[in-house]
Amino acid sequence: MLSWLKSLLKIAGIFLFLLGITIGVCLLTLRILIPPERVEVPCVVGKDLKEAVLLVSERDLALKVVDRKYSSEIPEGIIISQVPSPEVRVRKGREIEVVISEGKKSVVVPSVVGKKLIEARIYLSQRGLKIGDISYIYDDLPEEEVLAQDPPPQVEMNREEGINLLVSLGPEEKQYYMPDFTGSKIKRVKDLAEKIPLRIGRIKEVPSSEEEGIVLSQSPVAGSMVSEKTLVEFEVSAPYKKEGPVVQKERWILTCVDIPPGFTPRRVRVTIIDLEGVRSIDYGKRNPGERLWISSRLVGKGEIRVYIEGRLVKVKRVE
Repeated sequence: MLSWLKSLLKIAGIFLFLLGITIGVCLLTLRILIPPERVEVPCVVGKDLKEAVLLVSERDLALKVVDRKYSSEIPEGIIISQVPSPEVRVRKGREIEVVISEGKKSVVVPSVVGKKLIEARIYLSQRGLKIGDISYIYDDLPEEEVLAQDPPPQVEMNREEGINLLVSLGPEEKQYYMPDFTGSKIKRVKDLAEKIPLRIGRIKEVPSSEEEGIVLSQSPVAGSMVSEKTLVEFEVSAPYKKEGPVVQKERWILTCVDIPPGFTPRRVRVTIIDLEGVRSIDYGKRNPGERLWISSRLVGKGEIRVYIEGRLVKVKRVE
C-alpha cells in the first residue's frame, strides 16, 4: 500500500513539472507571435517642458531630462533635442530623453545696489547668477547694504562669472584717546561724559583719606583708544566708617605676574588700594617672558592691581 502511494506521488510530480514547462513555452510563443503594443513617438523639440510632458503622457510614454545646454537661438526652458526621434514606434511606457535649453550664456546684469546682501544673493540666484568677490567698507548707509557692483547694471556678462559687490559695514565708530579723570570729582566726570560722549559703567566706592567723591582710578586707563560704545569704570573715594578704634592688620602680600612674550620690554605698575588709600609703584620695564614676584604692603582689606603697559592684567583682593 505504501509503495503504491509513493508511485502515485512520483507520477503526479512528473505531471506538474511537464505542465509547468508546457505553460512557459506557450507564454513565450505568445510573446513572440504577439509583440507588445507600440506607439508613435511625438515631436517635442521646440516645446516647453510642461507641454512636452502632456504630449508624451497622452501616448502612455514618459519624459526624462538628461541634459541642459546654453543656446543663443533657443529660449530658456525649450527642448533642443530628443531620443528616440519623432515618428519612431516604441513600446508603451518608454522614456523619451530630452535636452533642455538654458537660454543665452550671456545675460544682462540686473541691479542689486541698495539691497541687503542676503536679498542680493537670493535675487541673483533666482536669475541663474552668482556672487563673486565681496568687499566691505565703512559708510553712512546701513550695515550689509550693497553700495556698488561690478559689472554694473544693464551690461551683458557670462552667466558663469560672478558679480563682485561692495558692501557697507555701517558708520565707522569714532575713536579717541581716553582722558585722565583721576583726581577729578565724579560729578564733573558725569557731566563731561554726556558731552564727549562717554558711557559710564560701574562706579565703585573705596574708603580713602581723599575728599569724598574723588576719582581714584579708572578703566580703561588714560591714553587708551576708546569709542562711544566703551564702558568706563571708576573707583571713587568714600569716607572711612567710624566704628571705634580698630587696629588694622598690616600684611605683606606676594603677587606673581608673567610678562607676555614679545620683542620689547613692558612697563609694570602696581596699584595698592587699602585703608591707607591708593598708591602706585612703578617696577620699570621688564623683559618679555620674565616672571616677576611683587611684595606689597597692605593695611586691612584691599586690592592689589597689576598693570602692564597701562592694561590691567591681575587683581588680587585681600579680605
